[in-house]
Amino acid sequence: MPSLPSMPRPAVPGPRILLVDDDPGVLKGLRGLLSDEGFSPVEARSAADAARLLDAPGPPPALMLLDLRMPGETGLELLARLPRPLPLPVVVLSGEASPGEAVQALKLGATDFVEKPPSPERLLTALRNALALGELREEQQRLREELARPGHLVGDSPAMEALRQLIARVGPSDTAILITGETGTGKERVARALHLASGRKGRLVAVNCAAIPSTLLESELFGHERGAFSGATSRRLGRIEQAHGGTLFLDELGDMPLELQAKLLRVLETKEVERLGGSLPIEVNVRVLAATHRDLAQAVREGRFRQDLYFRLNVLPLLLPPLRERPEDILQLARAFAAELAGPRTPLELAPGAEEALRAWSWPGNVRELRNFIERQNLLRGDGPLVLRPEQLAGPTPLADRRGRLVPGEKSYREHVDDFERALIQAALDEGGSIAAAARLLRMDRGNLYRRAKALGLSTP
Repeated sequence: MPSLPSMPRPAVPGPRILLVDDDPGVLKGLRGLLSDEGFSPVEARSAADAARLLDAPGPPPALMLLDLRMPGETGLELLARLPRPLPLPVVVLSGEASPGEAVQALKLGATDFVEKPPSPERLLTALRNALALGELREEQQRLREELARPGHLVGDSPAMEALRQLIARVGPSDTAILITGETGTGKERVARALHLASGRKGRLVAVNCAAIPSTLLESELFGHERGAFSGATSRRLGRIEQAHGGTLFLDELGDMPLELQAKLLRVLETKEVERLGGSLPIEVNVRVLAATHRDLAQAVREGRFRQDLYFRLNVLPLLLPPLRERPEDILQLARAFAAELAGPRTPLELAPGAEEALRAWSWPGNVRELRNFIERQNLLRGDGPLVLRPEQLAGPTPLADRRGRLVPGEKSYREHVDDFERALIQAALDEGGSIAAAARLLRMDRGNLYRRAKALGLSTP
């Protein structure tokens, strides 16, 4: 394989790249190219060898370059059985893959697809982009974990102080905890804080029971063996097994079908899981946290939720207060979200009356609504500081009146959506002063923005 002009080799070994290919000639060419570019290649000639290297103690390689077509287990099958999220960025390399296989690889989490034989420029660009994306994701994960630590849950209100003390006290136990509260109050962040306080070495694996179709949820949770059903071309570990040694967080548990509730109860009681199509139980060491905005006690009375599972999970109920009941935390949360979205070097400034407006708003969407509000203002700010003004909260929003109460009956769904889009585009036009500047603020194509503005009856500069 031809190589680019080589740079002086760095004294410190570069990122480790796991090369997975059954062709010795390809491995030799890749090894030479990557070594010349300062990387540290590690080779595996089969999916099984790659899996052993990934399971070895110590940090995983920085990236995996994976061939799809190999004897035995294919690259696609290896990709399908890796934990989610993937433990490292993956760039797929193949000369025989069909378009469908390429799409499937990307759906399974691969960052890029490079055809054989790759040009050095194309391959190195794919690797560097994947490494940069991996570093960004690691930084986001680090920030999320840092913010989720019991001492870093934002807010000085008595409710938040009590919550931090409770997390510090019960986090190290293996007790099941049921986290309840309105939508948007931060239940997943509290679950992450409990996991970090537990000291468990495994991962936090989150499953949104409402977001996965009921027909797929069983396979997602319990995994399956090859041939268990049509389309099951390889063994796949379920989310419960992926959480072995760590924590399983079941979000929106109230939406789980009754038949799966019985299987989950058995896992909690026996500490064993059985894959679909499997015949042997597999021992798992998992701490279970569950969350819901529904009234599970009422669901039990109505026969929509199993009473035995409710009692098994509700060992320690943890209720998150809505944001309107702790207004003293709003400004701190706003500053934290501004630092997260705009960067710590971008100051958050409050125009006269802005703090009072933030406290007066009822925030029906709770912390999630506040974060979305800060993200919207950051999107429209242009250069300079992020400034909050009272008029940004003074008028009715597409789905809320002046007190933030939902009023969906006044207009149709489409009319509400058009109102919001019209207001957002108009704000971007006012801020940018031109279609090109507004398109940059909204991060959309200029032609699409122009056509949409005309369709909504807006005058364009």
